[in-house]
Amino acid sequence: MSSRNTSPQAPASKVAMSNAERQRKHREKRKAELQALRAGAAAPLSLRLALPLPLVAPVVPTVSAPALPDDSPSLRLQLDAARKRCEAQAAELAALRAEHEPLVARLLALRTVLRAVIGKFSPAARHVARSHLQETGFIEWLDAD
Repeated sequence: MSSRNTSPQAPASKVAMSNAERQRKHREKRKAELQALRAGAAAPLSLRLALPLPLVAPVVPTVSAPALPDDSPSLRLQLDAARKRCEAQAAELAALRAEHEPLVARLLALRTVLRAVIGKFSPAARHVARSHLQETGFIEWLDAD
């Protein structure tokens, strides 16, 4: 006897949808998404600008955007606000990178020194040191490059 439910009264979640039902459900979903987009576009500009921007690929600030038609002042304001946020985030990122670079250089120097020191250990001490580094997850860092 098979484990499938062969009774004609299968639960609603187990019944396959017909193509027409699937298409209707898809159309209803698209209509709901369109209404949500229209509702978002009808929201005041201050509310729309307060929302976080979706995560996208980094934008190069020197690239100019295509010109907007003169009949879209709200889009122009949104674009200006987005550019200002992008410039502020780019400045923050540059500051973080500048702060991070010396630390990376120190870690690379530490790795070089640690390799040299472990290389001078006896074979037994080298094995113990490497096994401790492996247990703590630093062996990959030491062996990188």
